[in-house]
Amino acid sequence: MGNSRIITLVDGYKEVGEVELICAFKVKELNEKYIIYTKNEHDRGGNTIIYSGKIINKENNQYIENITEGTEWEKLKNIMKMMSRYSLESEKNV
Repeated sequence: MGNSRIITLVDGYKEVGEVELICAFKVKELNEKYIIYTKNEHDRGGNTIIYSGKIINKENNQYIENITEGTEWEKLKNIMKMMSRYSLESEKNV
């Protein structure tokens, strides 16, 4: 996939698999780091399924924590919507 960056997710000591990193970023208002990635799966409509989570640092390791509700989730959801909108707009201009 060209410039794609592949990372490996590990659940404890068990490797879950490789995923394609879409982006990682820090939200200043929340003072937290987040990741958006895909397993290159598609839904029934052919859209690529994306995953997101909060990056937690613990004992010199990084973990991904699910975010499912509340202000933090709403903020992250809005960021993903903006990314999608700008991505679609730039595709129209290519």
